Amino acid sequence: MPRKKLKDLKLGSVIIIFDRDFGKLIFRDIRGYGSLLDDAEWLLERTQQRSWGFMIRPVIQNGRSGLWIGEYVPTNNQIVQEEILFSKGSSTISKLLLKYAENKVNERKINRRIDVSALKKMLPESNIIQSFKYYVCPEERFYEKCPHIKEIYKAIEEKCGSSTKLYYSRVAEIISSIDKCHDVLICPLLASPNAFERILILNNILRNKKIGKIKIIDKSVIEVS
Repeated sequence: MPRKKLKDLKLGSVIIIFDRDFGKLIFRDIRGYGSLLDDAEWLLERTQQRSWGFMIRPVIQNGRSGLWIGEYVPTNNQIVQEEILFSKGSSTISKLLLKYAENKVNERKINRRIDVSALKKMLPESNIIQSFKYYVCPEERFYEKCPHIKEIYKAIEEKCGSSTKLYYSRVAEIISSIDKCHDVLICPLLASPNAFERILILNNILRNKKIGKIKIIDKSVIEVS
């Protein structure tokens, strides 16, 4: 990192890890060594459940709020790439994290406002964040924020027409037609080669979101309600 960017840099006490396999981990009141790299690598040494990912930390320089972003890999406890951003988006995120450190906002708000999708939208200039992909879509995100569920359910209703019954092979075709989210390697809806299992997963998320439900009538027909 160029010395110019590190000059007069004040470090916030919050670090959030976004891990490809284990999701989001929030660490508060990080004091450490007062060094971006040393603190990050100290934290990596003590975080056993991790694979590939990145971490963010609020920073302040000459009155400007920004973000430090560090990328890590599973083979060691080192940061392999880092960025410091002072864009509009990074300033917004930084200020929110600084408020969290001061107990002015709670962790629920942090979880709601700061996720990988939000970071990708707010920080288009970050190569680290834009290249990040989850291995499997995190369970919380899948069940609460999957963008395809309403689309699938609407397509099923249209296929049913005036009836509420449909061959489950048609439902499986609809599920298979969705485009996998660009920031995950494996979508739970598409992971299983078994069409029947995909429908069961879809039914679980439909019930969870209270959109509807799928009832198995026999080995080839389902009923949608």
